[in-house]
Formats: sequence, C-alpha cells, structure tokens
Amino acid sequence: MGKIKLLIRYFVYRFRRKCGKGHGIHSPFVFRFNLNILNSSKKYIEYADLAGYRQSLMANRQTVKVCDKGAGSRVFSSEYRRVSDIARFSGSSMQTGRMLFRLARSFASPVIIELGTSLGFGTFCLAKGAPGGSVYSIEGCGGQLEVARGELGRREVNNIRLIEGSFSGKLPGVLDHAERVDLAYFDGDHREESLLWQYKVCKEKAGQGTIFVIGDIHWSPGMERAWKTICEDPVVACSIDLFYNGLVLFREGMAKQHYLLRCSG
Repeated sequence: MGKIKLLIRYFVYRFRRKCGKGHGIHSPFVFRFNLNILNSSKKYIEYADLAGYRQSLMANRQTVKVCDKGAGSRVFSSEYRRVSDIARFSGSSMQTGRMLFRLARSFASPVIIELGTSLGFGTFCLAKGAPGGSVYSIEGCGGQLEVARGELGRREVNNIRLIEGSFSGKLPGVLDHAERVDLAYFDGDHREESLLWQYKVCKEKAGQGTIFVIGDIHWSPGMERAWKTICEDPVVACSIDLFYNGLVLFREGMAKQHYLLRCSG
C-alpha cells in the first residue's frame, strides 16, 4: 500500500478509535482487557530485559543475507542487510514487544506459536512473558534465525523451540504435536492467501480464550482483505484493530464485536 493511502488510513483510525482509558467500551471483558493488557500501567521488571535485547540488535552491525519468502520489503532492495537495520525497520517494535509479553503473561502455561522469528525479539518477549509455557517459532530465513539463536542463547530462556523452514512445510507438524494453541503471532508472510491459510490451520487448535495477533493488517489491500475475512469468521467473538497489529479473540458466549483501540508502550 502506498505511503499516502496508509497515512490516510492511520488518521481515520486515530479519529475513530477508543481512548486508552476505555471510554465507550460497553463489554466488561474488553474494558478489562484494554486496561490490563493493551494499556497496562504496570511496569514489569522484565521490561529491562526486553529493552536490552532490542538494544543489542540495534547495535549489531553484522550483515546477513535475507531471503524474503513472503511479500518482500518496502524499505530494503538488497538481500544483504545489517542486523541493526532489520531491527529498526522490519522487526517488532518495543511497543509490540511489551504487548506480546503482557498477552503471554495473561496465560498460566500457554502453548504459543510464532510465525516469523526474524531476529528473535518477539520470540524473546513471548518467552519472558510465559516462563511456564512453550514457544514454537518458525522462520524461513536461515541468516536471521542464526542471529536469533545467538541472541537467545545468551539469555536465560529455555522454553523456546526455533524451527527453520517454510510455514507450509513446518506448521502442520508443530500443530500435530500441540494439544492446543493459546496464543499465536502471525508476522512472517504478508500475503493474503498465506495469512488466511495460517489462520485456518491454527484455528483448528484454538479454544476458549485463545488469542491471535496479526501483524501489519494494513500493510496492503490484500492484508486488509484477509483481516476483514478473519474478523467476519463466526468463531471469532471479538476483533481489535490496533492499526499496526490486529487481535482476534475466541470466547464462547460473547456477543461478536469489532473495536478500534490503541495500545500504549
């Protein structure tokens, strides 16, 4: 999507969204979710570890070969990129990382699927948020995955399984061994048909309380179509547009609703 169109969509989103304090949210569950997860004022001690991981990436001048298996990049034209540039322009932001941490922390011992490890920042956030859970992260680019292995190996996390390969080749096997999926983060292939396939197969292991996080829902017209299709799925009880990310919640007995909310850092 062009920069002008994206900017217009952002201003429309800003105009229509609810404020961080939850005014105008009629669902008690969504009101609590907004205050305790999306806009929590709690300062977790683990935030320092998250910041340290991202700072390490930003200071890394190593060059790696990137093999884009999805929709490609708007920023980079070369397949050789500095780790610091990938972290700055393509990786999960600090705001998203903290949100992923809080989402993972909201479960007791979750099974978490991440599609798109990249440099491992989001992976680390999910793992730190759920030390009693399991994080399965799939990445198709070996160069970025090696950086993630190095960074994660220097930190005290032992609940991550990194898997190299395509989503279509590796995801079915991961799901075969998982009893359920409590939390999934889709951020590795920004193509309409690919996202819808990922959503379909992961949905089969979704249960009461499962949350899916979808990155870059306004990245292209195709991503917006996929996001709309997912929101309209009858099994989705609640969908939340955060502009840069979208959330879908699976909860039985909840009236179907769609929200435009903000997420603070």
